Amino acid sequence: MNPEEYDMYRAQEALQQQQIDANSMYNAPMLQEQMHQSQSALVKQTDPKKIVKEIMLRLQGKEEKQDGTCIQIAEPKLNKDGIDNIWFILDSHINQNVILSHLNDKEIPKIMESLQSDVVDDLTLNWKSYGIKKKTDLDTINNSILINIFLALKRAEGQNEKNWLGKVSIENISNVGRMNPPKKGGFWSNFRLG
Repeated sequence: MNPEEYDMYRAQEALQQQQIDANSMYNAPMLQEQMHQSQSALVKQTDPKKIVKEIMLRLQGKEEKQDGTCIQIAEPKLNKDGIDNIWFILDSHINQNVILSHLNDKEIPKIMESLQSDVVDDLTLNWKSYGIKKKTDLDTINNSILINIFLALKRAEGQNEKNWLGKVSIENISNVGRMNPPKKGGFWSNFRLG
């Protein structure tokens, strides 16, 4: 093990020990419940399925409104066959299993190189049957797929996602107990409007 790897190992070990120590401090059931709720909210906000859904809607030329309904805002880039295939590729690579894994900086380029070759071959061979109207859309579709997969893999680099989730959850719980003193009103707070 070279010195750099050893330093990284020691830093990872220190982070894990901090998490273990922080978790053991919160024995009260209420604080445990708050920590689980906080982690659940974070997982929901950063859910990879949400990312896949947004990409798929974009490729269909749709946008989801806040009430959950979808509206057509642009011409679709792919037909149903293309959407089904692209969804399979995205969902296979952008998911909780991937982002919570432990990849190193050498594995990510290898995965991306192999995946890029497969996606380019698939789009090149099947562009007509996928309903792609312009060959220039091939690059657009390819890039929208690959950049999002790359970012999902980067979330897994060095277990960043696990470390981040644990750190943010513990920070949120430790900040819950702090009460801010009530603000004292200034001169204008004595006057009521209306």
